[in-house]
Amino acid sequence: MTMLAIRIYISALALLFLFLVVTNRGLGILEAVVITCALIYLIIDARDELQKLKLELQCLQDLEQRISALLR
Repeated sequence: MTMLAIRIYISALALLFLFLVVTNRGLGILEAVVITCALIYLIIDARDELQKLKLELQCLQDLEQRISALLR
C-alpha cells in the first residue's frame, strides 16, 4: 500500500511539474529529462513489483500442489 502511495505522489508531482513548466515558459531539455526520468522510474518500479508478485504467485501454486499431493 505504501508503494502505491509513493507512485501516486511521484506521478502527481511529475504531472504538476509538466503542467507548470509548459504554462510558464515551455518545455526545455532539463524539464524533459526530469519528466522522462520520473516516468521511467515508475515503469521500472511497477515492472519489478509485478515480477515479485508473479514469483510469489508461482510459489503459492507450488505450495498448493504439494499440499494437494499430501492430502491424497
